[in-house]
Amino acid sequence: MFPNDNAFVSSFVPRNALSATHFVRSVSWAWRAQHRTRSPARTKAVITDSMAGASDIKRFLPGPRFNQVVVYNGIVYLAGQVARDTPDGSVGAQTRQILAKIDRLLETAGTNKSRLLTANIWMTDISKAPEMNEEWAKWVDKDNMPVRACVQSSLLDDSITVEIQATAALSSPATIVKTEEAAAAVGPYNQAVVVDDGTVYVSGCIGLLPKTGIMAGASVEEQTEQALQNIKAIVEAVGASVHSIVKTTILLDDINDFAAVNAIYSRFFEGGAVPARSCFAAKQLPKSALVEIEAIAKL
Repeated sequence: MFPNDNAFVSSFVPRNALSATHFVRSVSWAWRAQHRTRSPARTKAVITDSMAGASDIKRFLPGPRFNQVVVYNGIVYLAGQVARDTPDGSVGAQTRQILAKIDRLLETAGTNKSRLLTANIWMTDISKAPEMNEEWAKWVDKDNMPVRACVQSSLLDDSITVEIQATAALSSPATIVKTEEAAAAVGPYNQAVVVDDGTVYVSGCIGLLPKTGIMAGASVEEQTEQALQNIKAIVEAVGASVHSIVKTTILLDDINDFAAVNAIYSRFFEGGAVPARSCFAAKQLPKSALVEIEAIAKL
């Protein structure tokens, strides 16, 4: 914890420590008091280094002693959370309220519990861990569980039976998809984006040929076929397939083309699950297209 001060830390451990958080804070201040003698140059360097990185750190929900959330280098650090106003004060009720608070704090930072990395849990009575674990099991994302430690400790006051502190990774920004195998976007948008949970959002595709950027033909059948081929090229560019598509939206210049479009559409998804779909008539489509199709897929 502190260089060459193991003996000091060992001698400082109180018999009735409050919690791990409060103990570390106490040791930190005591250590500083014993080590005030530093060269001016070293002290100045430490302050300069600290200030240089301050702009990279984001802090949320400040209190009189600490912030509830600090974000640095893609990691979200939460302060230890407790519950003070549960109806019965039980371990289960306190755990449930704490986990709801953690959800809100993670949302404030722009992430969620599926991105949890660590959780530290302090309990005043470890024999009641099953009550805590019951609430934890209901709440945690079972496909993305964090590493966890649970220990018995004295806490801030007698009414508090559980304290939980967590860290999480920020949600990844959307990945931009661009492929020359599909027609380029005709406006200020991307062919597709992939978000953190593996959802692929494909922009509306019309019947433009990738190499020339001209319409594949004058008929709605030709344009539908090419629009679907553009979608196929885009989803394949991210390692998915047409059978990964879960939802499409079709916009028609003339709703009377519904049957003709359906014939092409049915062949395109032949041999696999047909996605959910909506179909509308639009007053006018880009490039005077007869059909436009957008899609959502899952990796």
